[in-house]
Amino acid sequence: MKLQKNLLGLVFFFFLNATFSQQKSLAIANNTAYEYAFSETANIYHNSTINVATVSTSIEDQKEPKVYDFLSDRSTVNNTANFIVESLQINSENSDYAPSFYKGELVFASSRNKKSMSVILQENTNEPFLDLYTTSKNIPNKGISRLKGAVNTKFHESSATFSPDGKTVYFTRNNYSKRKFKRNAKGCVLLKIYKADYDNGKWKNVEELPFNSDEYSTAHPALSPDGKFLYFASDMPGSYGKSDIYVVAIHEDGTYGTPENLGSLINTAGRETFPFVSDKGTLFFTSNGHVGFGGLDIFMVLPDEQRNWAVYNMGAPINSSKDDFTFIINEENNMGYFASNRDGGKGGDDIYGFKQLAPLREYRNSMPEIKRKIKRHLEMKPITEEITSF
Repeated sequence: MKLQKNLLGLVFFFFLNATFSQQKSLAIANNTAYEYAFSETANIYHNSTINVATVSTSIEDQKEPKVYDFLSDRSTVNNTANFIVESLQINSENSDYAPSFYKGELVFASSRNKKSMSVILQENTNEPFLDLYTTSKNIPNKGISRLKGAVNTKFHESSATFSPDGKTVYFTRNNYSKRKFKRNAKGCVLLKIYKADYDNGKWKNVEELPFNSDEYSTAHPALSPDGKFLYFASDMPGSYGKSDIYVVAIHEDGTYGTPENLGSLINTAGRETFPFVSDKGTLFFTSNGHVGFGGLDIFMVLPDEQRNWAVYNMGAPINSSKDDFTFIINEENNMGYFASNRDGGKGGDDIYGFKQLAPLREYRNSMPEIKRKIKRHLEMKPITEEITSF
């Protein structure tokens, strides 16, 4: 599947699941069939391991970073010459993951809602379904609230991404709208991407995107910094594996282009999901199809010294032998977040904050390179047309 020229330039212009929880099912709490969309049990995850050397470069300022929003009381989980990683104090005993930036706040998905009178428990976990929450204070169980408006329902919501002006949110939900849910031909309730508008303090006008389908999942949206391209995961026909990363153009009139597969450099016969494009245009994603430390790992796409695009494992301590996913970063201040079900966490999935101590391109040579040359149908071409970049 060939990308259009304008999408090619934008995907990597700045050098360059669908599950809600990587071991949680997409369950509807009744006696009918449910779907493990983009999810498998842990024993069939890719478990090959590799050794990763850390950078021994001299960095002028490797002082302990200042305390920053959402981090715990300095309980360092792990650190290298590249990262300091800490557990967040906002984590609950249930699953917390899928962090996203929004106007100085952190929006995330959580199954912590135990007190709701209408709470429905997932069959296989006995946990409430996921909702979207927001917090701007480093106070556990305080300053944390569900997104207001029509975004959250009695089923799953997760993986939010916000337009540059903060007035539109794209998010993942079970195939549920207007108080009804739909099943595919096999009786399974899959995932869809929805959008909503911010109006007078609440999220309203929820509608599903036109390239959704009752017969395959679309999930985990991520906007480009200019808001003109939407990346997402799907197992739609034509995918390389169990789920692939796609991109679709968002036109000025609010319509959408045709979703385009990012190709075999990124997508494998396994599962690629949870894309994220940083403020500097670097593409990150989660995969169990590329060589990793075990389970799901986080990867990034960068050019090598020969200007060939390559996929790099983020290395430890970002990745572990367990599932590591939903990575986001602000490359201006070198701080970000990701989720993991690694040992030592508080709940099933926990959110971790990190401080990046070395520029991504400075230490990439210490990280395992997955593929050196990009496939021909994804080769970069000079941008000769008038295209708005990230």
